Amino acid sequence: MKFNKRKIIDDFRAMIRLKTISSDDPGKMDMAEFAAFRKLLVDRFPNIRAHADIREIPPTGILFRIRGESAEAPSVLMAHYDVVPADQEGWTCDPFGAEIRGDRIYGRGTLDTKGTLCSIMEAADRALSQGWIPKNDLYLSFGGEEEVSGETTGNIVDTLEREGVRPAFVLDEGGAVIPEGLPGLKKKAAMVGIAEKGTANYMLTVRAKGGHASTPPRHTAIGKLAKAAVRLEENPFPARLSTSVRLMFREIAKEVPIYERPAFAHAELLEPAIKAAATVLGSSFNAMVRTTTAVVIFEGRSAFNVLPDRAAMGVNVRMLEGDTPESICEELKKKVRDPDVEVNLIAGTPPTPVSEIDCAEWEMLKRVIRRVWKDVPVGPYQLNGGTDSRYYSGISDHVYKFTPMEMTAEERGTVHGANESVKIRNLLKTVQFYSILLEEL
Repeated sequence: MKFNKRKIIDDFRAMIRLKTISSDDPGKMDMAEFAAFRKLLVDRFPNIRAHADIREIPPTGILFRIRGESAEAPSVLMAHYDVVPADQEGWTCDPFGAEIRGDRIYGRGTLDTKGTLCSIMEAADRALSQGWIPKNDLYLSFGGEEEVSGETTGNIVDTLEREGVRPAFVLDEGGAVIPEGLPGLKKKAAMVGIAEKGTANYMLTVRAKGGHASTPPRHTAIGKLAKAAVRLEENPFPARLSTSVRLMFREIAKEVPIYERPAFAHAELLEPAIKAAATVLGSSFNAMVRTTTAVVIFEGRSAFNVLPDRAAMGVNVRMLEGDTPESICEELKKKVRDPDVEVNLIAGTPPTPVSEIDCAEWEMLKRVIRRVWKDVPVGPYQLNGGTDSRYYSGISDHVYKFTPMEMTAEERGTVHGANESVKIRNLLKTVQFYSILLEEL
């Protein structure tokens, strides 16, 4: 495939230069930058502009519909164009300068996820210029509040649902092609998310009689809360294999030596060993097989000589399938074992359904991945974090989470960190991936 490399780089750098920083407080978002980004998508891709129905979905969404030969089994390619803040500290260049240094382009959002968004647009615009018509309607769905769990993508999905659109295939950010491979598989592999853990935030509060620090009670409000925090950490939720983890091991079985296949193919044989090893195999593996808790906020008084009459701590929980924000609230109360500690659910979303992999859509995605990354193993997995694609789980059984880029652990560590960057050849390969995918849709 031949691509206009200069155009791709120029378009991408223009996207990076726009400071589309999202915030929990909409008043702190520079909506002019967000509007400029959406205008850029219309102005720089003339073939999409000529062939697509284009709608802006408030507050920050833009939805392109490219009509296909049929509307029976539409597809959705999605990404988000908002980014997290990028303080200059730690950066060796302007986070929004889109500087080219060697074989890389630096800037906030290069990996998360303006790179995939740009690649989707480049591939679709190129295909349309060559007379391509999708077999079924194709929607390009882009939101600007993913980083703060905003409402835009939910509004897009509500719009599609009202119009009777039920996508046969949805692809969003998620896993990637990683050099370290799958658990038990020591070679490069493509990780594709098929489910997301649920997320919930809880506030644990202790109220007490205040007073002077010179005459403290046996247990202060902060002391009781500290004990509650320790109990949560010393009594984690039990390890268990979710559906998506079992499917991951099943797919690994196809790639390991033949004498190891029975154990991987029947994950229940490995479950006791996995449970026993979960806490010593690292935080990523541990999070894969259990509902996790993390104390992230601790509040008391700011004066050294005053006993607080109230202490509070915030706990973030990531839930496996089968758990709900409400059921976890009751479990936290049991783990704390102190009636003086109030446990209140602040906000939460349950785990997503597990997308199918014994289907034509999964096989199609595997086929495209293997055309780009020559016969690489493809494994399903469960995302510990959340993406906007969770909204689509309400109207589609085939929601997959895959960032079509090869990323080392070091590169993945720059997402939300300093010196986020992408190799130019990886960006071009991402355009290639979407170009091949469009041939299938």
